[in-house]
Amino acid sequence: MKNSILRYVFDRKKQATDTETGLLQIEVREAGSNKKVLISTGIRLLKHQFSTKNGFTCVKHDKATMITLKARKIYDEIETFVSSSRCHNLSDARKWDVKDKRTYSVVAFILEELKKRDPKGSTVEHHMVLVRKLEAFEKIRTFDDVTYENIADFDLFLRKTISSQPVLYKRHSALRDYIKTAVKKGLCETNPYGSGEMQFDFGKGKSKEPVFLLEHEIKKIQEYKPLTESLERVKDLFLFQCFSGVAYSDLMSFDASKVYEMDGYKVYRSSRTKTDESFICVLLPEAQEILEKYKGVLPRISNQNYNSYIKIVAAGAGVNKTITTHTGRHTFATYLLNRDVPIETVSRAIGHSSIRQTLHYARMLGKKVINDIAAIIPQK
Repeated sequence: MKNSILRYVFDRKKQATDTETGLLQIEVREAGSNKKVLISTGIRLLKHQFSTKNGFTCVKHDKATMITLKARKIYDEIETFVSSSRCHNLSDARKWDVKDKRTYSVVAFILEELKKRDPKGSTVEHHMVLVRKLEAFEKIRTFDDVTYENIADFDLFLRKTISSQPVLYKRHSALRDYIKTAVKKGLCETNPYGSGEMQFDFGKGKSKEPVFLLEHEIKKIQEYKPLTESLERVKDLFLFQCFSGVAYSDLMSFDASKVYEMDGYKVYRSSRTKTDESFICVLLPEAQEILEKYKGVLPRISNQNYNSYIKIVAAGAGVNKTITTHTGRHTFATYLLNRDVPIETVSRAIGHSSIRQTLHYARMLGKKVINDIAAIIPQK
């Protein structure tokens, strides 16, 4: 684009003070015109940290030199792009940092986006599995490789090691969302997961019904006497989940300092490690006893070992169900629902982000179905 003029613009919204930061932007203007675009540098400074020396210089900041160099690097790259044949108008100027789709790595893009989003641990692992699958697949290296045919082949590749439709759905949906973002940034021309005749449909599928224990099965676990200390600890952890509803990740980060007394009851208030959704629940007496047994510091164990040992505990107790680290949480939810605790309360107690998630448990309970329908039948 010819006849373009660039300059730094600081705190255009007049927000900066000695305690509040303002944004540093770069203005690209057509010469002889009022038409312009503002491009963010991502740099925010306090009012006294901005200087107009040499266009822009950061001052009175412990990283002043680094910030100044970063701003000038961005300025130079925008100026180079705007002056090139790739920039035809002001709107194109916003694409100054878009890489050539033929050479830009899909995996590198995913890692960059993941870093920006700063998700929780379990989400990071889920997306890193996608990265490893793409690296092993090898056919989708750059965005030029993002075609319907390659996505379909990737689906076949995933199915070799993934038998669960919901897990397959998670892999595809994550990749679909990254491609959607890449399209918006000009890295990818089309999204094979989009609409139209050539849309790749991977289907959500149905999750297996959650496994939960009935009261007589919980009692069997309680009465079981493990032969080793390791199994004893796993039994206690599982029962703690059954009577508190905490998920495995929250169990491993359980903080007894967040347990306090309210109206004579022990209450635990925290946030889900997985979703950051807050929850508050009353610790049932059985959970309190276990917490007291370990003096507030619950044992730690890997998810893999926990799942292995809890199956031994179940078998030893005579419980004929395949239970996992999720079963205790499911048991707590159904335990409350069976006692007519309102579903909104159950949802808050186990930290669900939506009551729709909790409804899944309610659908499993024949007792609830009978009670709800019986309530509308006239009594003789």
